[in-house]
Amino acid sequence: MVCYGEFRETGGGPPGACPQHPRTPRAARRPGCPFCLIVGGQAPATMLREWPETIAIRPHHGGVTAGHALVIPRVHVVDVAEDPVVSATTMLRAAELAAEAGDCNVITSRGTSATQTVRHLHLHLVPRTDGDGLLLPWTDAPAGG
Repeated sequence: MVCYGEFRETGGGPPGACPQHPRTPRAARRPGCPFCLIVGGQAPATMLREWPETIAIRPHHGGVTAGHALVIPRVHVVDVAEDPVVSATTMLRAAELAAEAGDCNVITSRGTSATQTVRHLHLHLVPRTDGDGLLLPWTDAPAGG
């Protein structure tokens, strides 16, 4: 079977079970992290939604489409692979917003080669409309084009 964090077959457990990886205690905030500063109320942001474990904000530049939101965990996690539970919870909250948004992209990046610019997990929820002109890097034509 294939389990998170691994791209190989694993064995030794019951069928369908992933090995239990101990969760590393997380620092709630990392000094200098822009998203930790927002979560801690030390930097401005337009808050769209708050949950016990995550927040949703408007990107500081306004976003690439109307309704663009960032969903960010309250604890500092560098990227989607660092803590699967935090990542899954953050995705759950992004999915709740996506249900309200209609057509949209939900995107996260891991590492500089994948265009991650802030080293704190965040998911972009980007509402889409036909002909909005927004290209994803791997597409040839805009939505509806």
